[in-house]
Amino acid sequence: MTIIQRTVVVLIGTQLAASAVILFIFDLNSYNHFSDSFSWHHFLNKLIGGFSFYLFSAGLFLLLIGMCAPRRKKKRISVHEKENSLK
Repeated sequence: MTIIQRTVVVLIGTQLAASAVILFIFDLNSYNHFSDSFSWHHFLNKLIGGFSFYLFSAGLFLLLIGMCAPRRKKKRISVHEKENSLK
């Protein structure tokens, strides 16, 4: 991947993850978290499998690809061509 492709993939992954966090906050606000019976475990079980969870997973996957993908190797010009070699 070129540096421009990597930058684009990282930016898209960041946007997806950020929008998923905002959706998590909206889900938390829609869930009655001020009640005495609120449980993070129950809330997270409700969120897993939802749209925001998969959006966050896709964002993290794109961030991982953008950060860890190897660079494209440059073509190296050989200095020692057959025509230029000493005989």
